[in-house]
Amino acid sequence: MSFEHTLQLIKEKMAGFTPEIGLILGSGLGMLGEHIENKIELSYQNLPGFPVSTVSGHSGKLILGHFAGKPVACLQGRVHSYEGVSPQGVKTLIRTLKHLGCHTLVITNTSGSLRPEVGPGSLCLITDHINFQPGNPLVGPNEDEFGPRFFPLDNAYDLALREQLKKTATRLQLPLAEGVYFGTLGPCFETPAEIRAFRILGGDLVGMSTVPEVLVARHCGLRVAAIAAITNLAAGLSTEAITHENTLYYGQKASANMLKLVHGFIEDLT
Repeated sequence: MSFEHTLQLIKEKMAGFTPEIGLILGSGLGMLGEHIENKIELSYQNLPGFPVSTVSGHSGKLILGHFAGKPVACLQGRVHSYEGVSPQGVKTLIRTLKHLGCHTLVITNTSGSLRPEVGPGSLCLITDHINFQPGNPLVGPNEDEFGPRFFPLDNAYDLALREQLKKTATRLQLPLAEGVYFGTLGPCFETPAEIRAFRILGGDLVGMSTVPEVLVARHCGLRVAAIAAITNLAAGLSTEAITHENTLYYGQKASANMLKLVHGFIEDLT
């Protein structure tokens, strides 16, 4: 079944509903989807052509409804390159949000911190990224109906949206760090030597997602804001073991503040 047929299937379930803001929920942050009102839930497994996440903490649902008074389309769970998913999987997820009507994409993830003062449970606003993930989901013939062959990334993480997020965090009295996201392939965590190198190159936090989503989103004209929930200090910066269980634990621990920030931010958007 083609992408167009899947879009038509989703739109038939929407009954005239048009989302304006897309949300992507990272590991341990899926509970934000529980706060969407009047929702319609569609499993990725029931949407032909949609990728299915194999990672714990990613339920794999498209949720449509209202959040903070705004119409949203929420991806409750993402896919990662290390799962062996083809680049088409990320393109399908992001372009679906665009075709449904979204103009803005709010991405959340869980990340390791390269800065000891930004510890587990903190929130960090992503200001830019360094892509160390092999490949790019847009390699291959350009699909002109979605965007141009060459496109800029100087404002990949939209400045106006970042300024609004900082204002919202101040209003809600939520600490919000800022930093550059270093994207790696995974699924293994990094070595201490790699972390030292990433810090020299300008990274402040590290993770295994987000970058492909941002590339596809900017290609098709979506404005992007991204917030990381810090789940651990990166290798060599702490004696605590780095595990996916800790990622889920600290992701859930940070989720209350993430919920407040994202809710307040969407509420403040005009």
